[in-house]
Amino acid sequence: IIKIRDEVLHENKIILAEEKIGKIVSNQIRRLFISYSMAINIQEKRTGSLFESKYKRLEIEDDNYLKYAVFYTHYNPEKHGLDVNFRNYTYSSFKAILSNSRTRIDKKLVYEIFGGKNEFISYHQFLKEERDSIIME
Repeated sequence: IIKIRDEVLHENKIILAEEKIGKIVSNQIRRLFISYSMAINIQEKRTGSLFESKYKRLEIEDDNYLKYAVFYTHYNPEKHGLDVNFRNYTYSSFKAILSNSRTRIDKKLVYEIFGGKNEFISYHQFLKEERDSIIME
């Protein structure tokens, strides 16, 4: 989940138009994925696409959907069997958000979205329990 600024500096010009900013960011992410794929293909001596499908860019305007998207992103490693508990997954922002260490994550904004640190934890716990109860049934 990426929060895009209202203005960006691109080719020494400040861009304010949302549509143009969206295209710039999409192009930068596309280039990141291409570079990453090329590096992995060289490292693994393979060819072809690394990802199953193209990434999608969705604008999130609803706070409830944003909260769910944050949970969904954190829960994914557990859902796909990469870790037995999403809270422990090494490459997740979940632990970084809860830590006191400096990160590039805007923890204050995350806590604002959820209504505080405890609410962030509670929301994740509630949806995790809900998912577990569905699986158990």
